[in-house]
Amino acid sequence: MTNGWLGFGIPTSIHLPIPPELSSKTALLSYLGVSPAEMKKIWYHREKMYHCFDVAKKSGKPRLINAPDRRLKFLQRRIANLLDQLYRVRNPVHGYVQGKSVKSNATSHLKQRFILNLDIRDFFGSISERRVFGVLHAIGVPRDAAETVARICCYSGHLPQGGPASPVLSNMVCFRLDRALLKLAKDSKCIYTRYADDISLSSLRPLTALFDGTLPTTGRVDPELLSAALQAAFTSNGFALNPEKIHYADRHSRRVVTGLKVNEGLNVDRRFVRNIRAALYEVEKDAVAAQARYAADFGGKADISSHLKGKIAWLGNVKGLADPVYRALALRFNTAFPKRAIKVQPTRHERLDRSVWVIEHHLNDIEKYAQGSVFFLAGVGLVTAAHCVAGVKDAIVHHPSRPSNKFKVSVAHYSKHRDLAILTHSIPATDFYELSKSAAAAVTGDPIVAIGYPDFSPADKVNFREGTVSSTTVKSLINLLEVNFKFIQGMSGGPVINSNDEVVGIVHKGGPKEKRDFAIVIEEFDSWNAAGLPSDY
Repeated sequence: MTNGWLGFGIPTSIHLPIPPELSSKTALLSYLGVSPAEMKKIWYHREKMYHCFDVAKKSGKPRLINAPDRRLKFLQRRIANLLDQLYRVRNPVHGYVQGKSVKSNATSHLKQRFILNLDIRDFFGSISERRVFGVLHAIGVPRDAAETVARICCYSGHLPQGGPASPVLSNMVCFRLDRALLKLAKDSKCIYTRYADDISLSSLRPLTALFDGTLPTTGRVDPELLSAALQAAFTSNGFALNPEKIHYADRHSRRVVTGLKVNEGLNVDRRFVRNIRAALYEVEKDAVAAQARYAADFGGKADISSHLKGKIAWLGNVKGLADPVYRALALRFNTAFPKRAIKVQPTRHERLDRSVWVIEHHLNDIEKYAQGSVFFLAGVGLVTAAHCVAGVKDAIVHHPSRPSNKFKVSVAHYSKHRDLAILTHSIPATDFYELSKSAAAAVTGDPIVAIGYPDFSPADKVNFREGTVSSTTVKSLINLLEVNFKFIQGMSGGPVINSNDEVVGIVHKGGPKEKRDFAIVIEEFDSWNAAGLPSDY
């Protein structure tokens, strides 16, 4: 076998071990449990084994689905398991790949300033049965086995959208296209990814090399404006671009990759959230009428609870289970559909992250500006170190994931002696999580983690500093924990937690200029409360 390509997208230079089940037609049919009589039926009458129907796309246009019957679907799924062993996944490919998703595809382009999105027209329909046979035979599958796979997995002469083996076969056929676009991207110093038929190219610099002449204005782009090399990458591999889905965005516009905004952080479009809220409002107002209207829009069979649950779950997948927008929508859904409740429990990291916020005051006075950390403590409220709010009655708190959502807080109780403060706030309960106090006091040698925002600047993430309790001590009648690592300015007021994620202390004093680093023992809140929470400004 010589190096080269046989037909569109068929690599002849790839040598991967062929599974024994694909060593011949006989071996394949034995693996599938298909008799000669059944294979003859599939060979001549496969079109009758499909159910074809339309589903609505976001644009409102119908998408034709060719769904094989139960038996054929089983056979195609078994074949797909074999083909997965033959497909060598390229890094830019995110569609139909285990461990990758729309989210990973969009993340590849996060914060890139210039993005070109392309779409392959009639993706599965343009992959013929001949091309499927060709790519399999070219990589070493015997002719009779390759013909059988193509016959079982294709419908009306092409890959069906709805067949279990279509995804991996489409990726195999696109191997050469991916190679060509990856080379073009490297030459143009940009990032390339493909999710099925959605292709994105992005860079921090203008994508001049991808266009014929000057850069186009943002928005839809005429395919004739693309560079000859970019157009040829598709036509030479047997694909055509959808002229209605070529879109260019620059640093001044909204940049979207496979439906997700990538301007700063990964996010869904605002309209996506607004539509969920509107649908939930309709359900809350009249669930029966809402279901009837929704079902009428989708042929009388759709269920509005399934529709909403899927959309809210996707929102949580993108933004995280601790995100306040997700939590608020999930809780509303769970109230409306208690038997179909959505999970609202975040990961450990998400819960800790959303428990600790930033506190700032005198934002417009560089001489008086101060910053620290605050956290939500169950049974107490929003707390921090007193020196973080020294000399002020009011301050601003926010979570870095949503820096524009700033909340005014006021000092309710203040103890300079204990270096503790309790703040009043109006932050919605869906925006934060609370940490709990440890029932057992920390002792020397206990593993601990200090959480906070050292030397905070916009876009910083929460900082975790791990170590152990080096000693327990008392100074000025206040119980302290000494730690064996350095605090950094800005962590003051943040929690110190034990291995059970329970609070054992509050960051008090330390840093590079201090010889020792201390945290206030959390039990000091109890003794302070027992004294009636007197303030000593």
